[in-house]
Amino acid sequence: MNKPLRTSPVLRALALILALITLAGGFWATIFTLGQWDDIWTGGNYYSSSGYYHRLYERTAQVEHLVRLMQNRQWDGGKLSYTDQQQLELFQQALSAERTNFRFRVLDNETGELVYTNLTGDTSKRALEREVPQIHYTSTELERSSGTQGGDYFTWDGMRDWYQVHIMLPDFTSVICTPEDTGTAARYGWLLVDGGEWRYVPEQDGRRLCRELALEYGVLDPLDVHDEFLEGWHEYSKYAQYLPHIALATLAADLCCLLLTVFLCLGAGRRRDRQGVVLRPFDHIPLEIVGVLEFFAWAILLGAGDSMTYAVSNGIIAPDTAAGLVVVSLAGAGLALLAVLTVSVRIKAGTILTNTLTCLIGRAIARGVRNAAGTWPLTGRVVGLFLLYLLGTLLTGLTLFLIPVYQGLVLWALCRWTIQWNKVRAGAGRIVGGDPDARIDTRKMYRDLAEHAGQLNDLGSAVSTAVEERLQSERFKTELITNVSHDLKTPLTSIINYVDLLKKEDIRNEKAAEYLEVLDRKSQRLKKLTEDLVEASKASTGALTVHPERIGVVQLVQQALGEFEEKFSQHRLEPVLTVQDGEIYVMADGRHLWRVIDNLLSNCNKYALEGTRIYADVIRQGGQVALTVKNVSKTALNIPAEQLMERFVRGDQSRTTEGSGLGLSIARSLTELQGGVFLLEVDGDLFKAIVRFPEAPAASDPPALGLDLLK
Repeated sequence: MNKPLRTSPVLRALALILALITLAGGFWATIFTLGQWDDIWTGGNYYSSSGYYHRLYERTAQVEHLVRLMQNRQWDGGKLSYTDQQQLELFQQALSAERTNFRFRVLDNETGELVYTNLTGDTSKRALEREVPQIHYTSTELERSSGTQGGDYFTWDGMRDWYQVHIMLPDFTSVICTPEDTGTAARYGWLLVDGGEWRYVPEQDGRRLCRELALEYGVLDPLDVHDEFLEGWHEYSKYAQYLPHIALATLAADLCCLLLTVFLCLGAGRRRDRQGVVLRPFDHIPLEIVGVLEFFAWAILLGAGDSMTYAVSNGIIAPDTAAGLVVVSLAGAGLALLAVLTVSVRIKAGTILTNTLTCLIGRAIARGVRNAAGTWPLTGRVVGLFLLYLLGTLLTGLTLFLIPVYQGLVLWALCRWTIQWNKVRAGAGRIVGGDPDARIDTRKMYRDLAEHAGQLNDLGSAVSTAVEERLQSERFKTELITNVSHDLKTPLTSIINYVDLLKKEDIRNEKAAEYLEVLDRKSQRLKKLTEDLVEASKASTGALTVHPERIGVVQLVQQALGEFEEKFSQHRLEPVLTVQDGEIYVMADGRHLWRVIDNLLSNCNKYALEGTRIYADVIRQGGQVALTVKNVSKTALNIPAEQLMERFVRGDQSRTTEGSGLGLSIARSLTELQGGVFLLEVDGDLFKAIVRFPEAPAASDPPALGLDLLK
């Protein structure tokens, strides 16, 4: 092919567009053709098509679900939950002979008993054979539970080549059962199934809770009920005759795509006005990096097109889905062509191997080895310079008038080195002093000092980057906690509301009521946790607004103790309040101060040893007001007090209590946000929390205190 045709912009643009279309369309056409290969070349009918078997498998899944629900109802004494009963009725309706061309029989493999069928009148196998042209068979095993029980275990008998089960008895003795002694094993609930596998199947009222069922099924021919099989038959009848034509068209599209790709490869890297191969910026990128970029691009496209492909394969062809799939397919075709063309250009230019990371790294290593071989270490250079100094002194000593000049030059060099060293030390001091952006000027410096100064500059940049990343990480964690907590609120509110509605229903099943109570308790705990997460995030970042006012601490503590009176009594905790000189006032935000006190008392309620006292003291200390809360911990406090104030850290390391590990962290953040001080002290099992605020100045008309402050 001559050069003008290969380098024609119009022809290349047209070829590129056609290649994209034929590559994307040919790909999906090839996938479709391969999926219909049997229908194209073996002359099959609808009853051997993939669409037929897909619908058949969906129906068998419905039957298996139906018999499982029926068996559960039998095991549960004829009772099912409301949801299961509704599903059972829906399956029975969907599988009735009036609504589907699907016919089936479910038999018990052991007894041959007919479990369920949708045949009307005669339900024998011969009747099923008369109605369907081809009978399919499958089986399913239903069991209530399996596995091991108690301390039972297996051992392998290598001499006789079998497993034996050791059954542990209440008196700590054991019974060894072998495959020859299945009767003894059966009395303890063990069953030897096919393949020599021991299975523990508990009994209920003398009935084993396991059953193996056989399913015989097929589809009517001709189809006389309007269902998915009839619709599939109509669809198959429409396109089956065109399958050979589609296969030929697919082959033509693939050949056309191949020819167009060859044409584009021949013209890649060529221009009319220039000789040789012209590399684009993309062709200068190392080949390994191109491969990585292609990989991630393909991963993104596959992730974007997966749901659309699934929808189209299931017949859900919405306009936006089809348009999205077209865009993704064209983008994938473009990525494939881009990879082929850049490889073609690199082969022509001879850079397919040289323009790779492997080659570039190898060259850099070789260059570094050569440079290192031509340099001395620092100690070697110092020794060499000293020897040169001695040699210069010896030579200049032959002419006395040159000694001052030579020694002056040496002194000047030493002074210059000293000045440069002071610059390096000063720059290092600025960096260590908290200015990581400080830079040392390395121009006109000795080589070793310049390298050292450059390392310090890099260290400053690294410190600055690390600080910035740390701050960004903290912001990200805070935003993540806030966003996740916010996103949890909506579904959690729905859960709590529905649980509340269920509690108002007349539920007579004691187990269900118990489960509902657990749901209610756990959902309320999760709600409290999400609220604490949001509060902790806001408090730690200072995002909460503070409205300081004159607050009476004593009355606020008394109200909080009143709120916890019932909870304390449940854990046999006795609060003891000690107040100095009546009411004491501080300048604080009422809502936030209430939350601090509430968190401290809640912490005592969760972790204090039952039957002990909780001491709360409000005293003045040199212009400060200190609220002290003390209690004896029910568990050993084996972690530092400072660590207890971190997020998600609890003194109960077994995490058997209801706490989240956020209460003390929130209390400290809120206290510091209002200008107070929050301290913890741990002495053995004694836990002591101290909250200090500056005492408010006296006022002639103090505000009323109480719960109104928190509204």
